[in-house]
Amino acid sequence: MESEKVLRARRRQLVPIVLATATVVVAAYLGVGAGPAGAQGSRYKGAAPGEVSCQLTGTIVFSPRLSAASGTSSSAHLKGKLTGCFTSSPAVTITSGRVNESFSTSPLSCATLSSTGAGAVVSVSWKGRVFGQRASFSPTQETDSRSELVTSGDGHEGFAMPGSGGSSAASGSFPAASGSTASAYTVLTSSALASTCQKGMRKLKVTGTVTIGSSVVQSGPFGLGDYSGSDDPEGVFSFGQATGTDPTYATDYLDKTDGWAAMDSADIVRGWAGTGYRLVLGVPILPGTGTLAGGAAGDYNGYFATLAQNLVNDGEGGSILRLGWEFNGNWYPWGVQSAADAANFVAFWQQIVTAMRAVPGENFRFLWNASADTPTSYDPSAAYPGDAYVDYVGTDAYDEYYGSPFTPAAAWSNQLSQQWGLDWLASFAAAHNKPIAIPEWSVAIRYDGAGMGDDPLYVNNMHAWFLTHNVAFADIFSFDSAGFENDILDGNFPQSLAAFRADFG
Repeated sequence: MESEKVLRARRRQLVPIVLATATVVVAAYLGVGAGPAGAQGSRYKGAAPGEVSCQLTGTIVFSPRLSAASGTSSSAHLKGKLTGCFTSSPAVTITSGRVNESFSTSPLSCATLSSTGAGAVVSVSWKGRVFGQRASFSPTQETDSRSELVTSGDGHEGFAMPGSGGSSAASGSFPAASGSTASAYTVLTSSALASTCQKGMRKLKVTGTVTIGSSVVQSGPFGLGDYSGSDDPEGVFSFGQATGTDPTYATDYLDKTDGWAAMDSADIVRGWAGTGYRLVLGVPILPGTGTLAGGAAGDYNGYFATLAQNLVNDGEGGSILRLGWEFNGNWYPWGVQSAADAANFVAFWQQIVTAMRAVPGENFRFLWNASADTPTSYDPSAAYPGDAYVDYVGTDAYDEYYGSPFTPAAAWSNQLSQQWGLDWLASFAAAHNKPIAIPEWSVAIRYDGAGMGDDPLYVNNMHAWFLTHNVAFADIFSFDSAGFENDILDGNFPQSLAAFRADFG
């Protein structure tokens, strides 16, 4: 399902912090990840998409004074401003920020390199704009249980966080995985620093840079995504704003009607570059031409190798690819309608995955993606390409029902029990040890009357189901097209929207 669905019959990176004075230069690395977020008013509820780099100016204060006599007993506190910020995301402009770092004891030693360093708490906050709208980023806080004094190859004294045997925890805009590390060195050797400390040091002026990486971090037990229109990262951001959520995935679709060259060009993916959203991409395996049998024979492998190379070149080599999505329906050319089609579909899928994985720089994941409300004459397992060729299993599950009584409770029961429904999906995914993905789901008003309309029970039940099953991500479809209304923000679903905000916000 997408904008033309009327056709249906029914990167963790290192963070360098460079600290400098006339006598001391410190360089630290703090591993973090970042993902996109939604804002409420002028308050950004999460991380900025893309890599962020800023210039740091600040002061490190020792209390009591750092001296040769005190060794490592002094506590230390760094306060700094961040200016001249750059972000790789075209959506984000960061105008200023602050760093606030405190150590339980001094991370530097005037006496020796052999002792244990200090636990530390680092907090970073930002101000700026997102898609031109004022925003302030929630403070990030990382706590390291232990730092360790180290020496660089040049003999300069410094420290590492958390050090051997230590650990870290984080919260806020740029959460870091436990075990991230930081390193800092002075330009002074141990003997030179010891000489400086004879008079004692109370304050050190510091300058440098802070860089925070661009890998997506989901903020809950499963990732939330959205489709609000093709090539529209601003639409996904606006959806997050309107719902108080933090989508980190984005659904989009390649050209499915204009032939191999149009599909291979993958023009729409360039708009997602640098936004930080993990792209869940519909790949039409027969884009208005070709046959399942031809694909099974490997006739189109070259086209998929070209597509893979173009995706890598455009910075989307880590996309999640929905090859021939909703294959069990009859509204796309790759529809699998019989056991013979299923056999060709399986062989074709294997040919595609093999061809795309052979392209240098790829890190694709492949999502086997059915349509929930579409019964077939063949067993679902007949169309499964095999565990070696599939990374996620999923189904598209809209709030639609053709049975009686036409009630939300009956519709939900059917959502669970239908042939390609949620009960089947949970069982099949567990049997194959695969995570679940729901790349399309939404409330629905349909021209044929099968949509359940404003149905908060469906929203509540879907959220509960996501929480109690091995769901990696779920992308809501917030887009209206001819004959189909699925945009939970379009004013036709006030109760469902309230339920969504309460459940997912």
